[in-house]
Amino acid sequence: MPRAHQNAYAKETRCKDGSPGKKYWQNRSDYAIRAALNIKEKNLTGKESIVYYNNSPDTIRSIVFRLYQDIFKKGANRNPPFNIDPSDIGEGVIIHQVRIDTMLMNQKDLKRNGTLMTVKMPQAVVPNSRVKIEIGWSFHIPENTLIRMGAIDTTSLFVAQWYPQIAVYDDINGWDTHQYNGMAEFYNDVANFDVEITVPEKFVVWATGEPTNLKEVLQPSIFQKYQKAAVSDEIVPVISKEDLSGQKITTSRHVWKFKAQDVTDFAFGLSDHYVWDASSVIVDSTTNRRTLVAAAYNSQSPHFDKVVGIAKETVRAMSFEMPAIPFPFSYITVYNGSFGMEYPMMTNVGAYDDYTTTVYANSHEIAHAYFPFYVCTNETTNGWLDEGFTVFLPEKVQNRMESTFNEARITTSSFDKYAGREDEPALITSSFYLDSKIYFYLNYAKAEQALRMLEIELGKSTFKKCLLTFMHNWKLKHPTPFDFFNTFNAVSGQNLDWFWNAWYFQQGGIPDLAIKKVTRNQNHFHIVVANLGDIPLPVTLSFYNGNKQVRTIERSAKSLFEHPEGISIDFEAPETITKIILGSDTIADANRNNNVYVVE
Repeated sequence: MPRAHQNAYAKETRCKDGSPGKKYWQNRSDYAIRAALNIKEKNLTGKESIVYYNNSPDTIRSIVFRLYQDIFKKGANRNPPFNIDPSDIGEGVIIHQVRIDTMLMNQKDLKRNGTLMTVKMPQAVVPNSRVKIEIGWSFHIPENTLIRMGAIDTTSLFVAQWYPQIAVYDDINGWDTHQYNGMAEFYNDVANFDVEITVPEKFVVWATGEPTNLKEVLQPSIFQKYQKAAVSDEIVPVISKEDLSGQKITTSRHVWKFKAQDVTDFAFGLSDHYVWDASSVIVDSTTNRRTLVAAAYNSQSPHFDKVVGIAKETVRAMSFEMPAIPFPFSYITVYNGSFGMEYPMMTNVGAYDDYTTTVYANSHEIAHAYFPFYVCTNETTNGWLDEGFTVFLPEKVQNRMESTFNEARITTSSFDKYAGREDEPALITSSFYLDSKIYFYLNYAKAEQALRMLEIELGKSTFKKCLLTFMHNWKLKHPTPFDFFNTFNAVSGQNLDWFWNAWYFQQGGIPDLAIKKVTRNQNHFHIVVANLGDIPLPVTLSFYNGNKQVRTIERSAKSLFEHPEGISIDFEAPETITKIILGSDTIADANRNNNVYVVE
């Protein structure tokens, strides 16, 4: 456990049972942003007013800002595969002015370093006080490089990680000063947003938050369809292809207004030729609260006409099945962009030729509403803590929507092939150290495997109880991996350190169970199963008569992990047994040649 986390126990900001301590604190901000877009030139100009609340016990003398679009500055540090088209390299974010409580700051007070800007406060921000900051800025929206945002086509843009954003100052490390290099995602405080976006005539804007002036910016017939979708189970074509080719969509008002409370970021998309489907789904049976589910897309994009249906079923399943917490937001819009990226109430998802990938990509990004937006994990450092859950949580609903798709089988195959290689770091390794190949393998495939093996070990009921406790305790807060580990230890009543050490802290680790020995006395079988590797895995032993599965016997991962030389399993067969198979296609095994015993 890092020293900083141990210090948090002493400071009583965190507890050893994994819950927030009685002295836990978290800073936050209120953003009022006014932005205007020049679509032809692909330029954004903005002014923001931030009220920053110092809820910490510390005196803050400088504030760190994130300028994500400085990744496009010449000489910026970027991770492959996010190579930037030379045409998009330029000045990055241009800061026009900064005011602190009305005091105009000199440029020398703005220390730029990579994608960070540190501003020295003219007066220290003491504990339990606030400071007002005003910033004017502009930047060129990338046209040929899409790192989570940019020009999708000549008149469709997805805009994210776009405003000067105050970095997190937390009880573990103080200021988070990790650079944005294109790979690791983000770590943000909870904030409130009041945003106005000025666009040219005929453009529609979809964004984080509640749209507060749709009646003013949409033609009455379009607005009426939106209202219908907000209370209907029916999928409503708010803007159809016929609407685009015929009547006007928008009015003469070109300022779109949105408000959002208790979210960690704000993103938006716009277009003058996207269709817009919308519907709604009940997410809380107690209050009958609905979430409006929408998709804004190019009508030529394959399968996007099915995205609202996919999104609705994902939202419903996650609200009532897994994790069974009402969907955190009243709005979720899928914007037909590129890549696949999550933001509060918005996702940016590309179009795919096959329906299976469409189901996976959209359900995965929507699942991020729980991690890192409901539970505000640190994706920059611990990508596995959010990506692992967003691979794991929607697996059943994905399979229900697309029966040929089994994500557990895919991650198992990936783990089979990669586990134990020389260049495989421990899962706990900070994400910003990883190159792209390792990043995706660890944070998605291995992280999903670890969670699923943990669910098998604890049982579905206990696992879910642990998970819900963790999520409720850390709602809109910043947990670390150790808070996750300790919560599961405390709620399950078990010391799971053997599991955490093997799956999360061990470098590499090979999954390899084997049928070590079989003895038979008529219909009685005595089987010894051994762990030839060093990863704890559950034992699933299946007995077959031809192609007929007669019985499956299961044992816990811990039982074998504590006795790697072998555990004994006895079985009195009710009929002829021709074959014994250890494991399954959703339990990893690097060498399956020793998993089958053919009865002579």
